Amino acid sequence: MDKLEFSIVWGVPSKVIYQAILDPFEIMQYTRAPAIVEPKEGGQYKIMEGRIEGVFNKLVENQEIQMTWKFNNWKQHSNVTLRLIEREDSCELKITQTNFPNDVDKIKLEDGWKNQIFVPMSKIRGYPIEDDD
Repeated sequence: MDKLEFSIVWGVPSKVIYQAILDPFEIMQYTRAPAIVEPKEGGQYKIMEGRIEGVFNKLVENQEIQMTWKFNNWKQHSNVTLRLIEREDSCELKITQTNFPNDVDKIKLEDGWKNQIFVPMSKIRGYPIEDDD
């Protein structure tokens, strides 16, 4: 089974990034598209005009989000874990995605996370990215 793993270091506390990932109003700003988000365990989400959807399986405030993740052209959901590690003046976000379709290019998948979610979050919300892998 393929696995995608990468990290991003943000120049803000983990609670800021945790909120940005779960708050529908913030999501709508940085994706520039409607978002439906129920930020609770078992809650569903649809972002980017319904192109991405899933369910939040586990939420540990300011530390971890486990969710399913599916593009509208995928037959099955993948599994995503977002772990936030607090640092002195920043936080590290570790992204792990598994169970995605075999024909998905991991490089394009990682680029999608970065270019469609995290870079816009940084630019539009003003959360600085200190470095990324």
